[in-house]
Amino acid sequence: MEKPVLPVFDQVDHGIRILEEERRRIARDLHDGPAQKLTNISMKLEVLKMMMDSDIEMSKNQVDQLHKKVGAVIREIRHLIYDLRPIAVDEVGILEATKALCTQLQQNWNIPIEMHVQDSVESNLIAPAKQVALYRLIQEILNNMKKHAQAKTITLDVVQESHELLITIRDDGVGFDPSYIPPGHYGLIGMKERALYLGGTLDIHSVIREGSTFVIRVPANKG
Repeated sequence: MEKPVLPVFDQVDHGIRILEEERRRIARDLHDGPAQKLTNISMKLEVLKMMMDSDIEMSKNQVDQLHKKVGAVIREIRHLIYDLRPIAVDEVGILEATKALCTQLQQNWNIPIEMHVQDSVESNLIAPAKQVALYRLIQEILNNMKKHAQAKTITLDVVQESHELLITIRDDGVGFDPSYIPPGHYGLIGMKERALYLGGTLDIHSVIREGSTFVIRVPANKG
């Protein structure tokens, strides 16, 4: 049975839904990542406590392995913290913030991410608060590509067309059918709602085995 989607009546509804979806995403990431791994470590520590007297050498090896796993969990938590508040987007601007994001994700994922910005484009084409929301949308698209696309490369292009800022994000991954949304999966709908909240649009083009393209259009002004 498909989960019902409540109607959206105005911009306030959009904003509340976006905030709630962000909270659900954070809870999901914490539950599926660090929480499960720490639970597994805790169980292994219980086993280790029982075997310490009978096999000291194996116990030492287990301690070393658990120490490495704890280090990995700490790094994962730090990445989640970075996602929550990476840098002051409203201070450095959307362009510098996105460049820093691409650099960070490229290092974390070991996937080349190329960003190209048209010379005439400046961050102040968009109001500071809207820049933060736009950054979150870009971040969500990139995370979605990492999770589902199996891409070898990702490119991000930023240009200005008339009174719009145009951001195109492409991957060379497995592609998907944009018209089909599996029950319980509303990530693409949420992304489009973020774009609408900014007064813009998000177009998604994808073909199975031919990659995907996400095109964000937002008004280029200071209002």
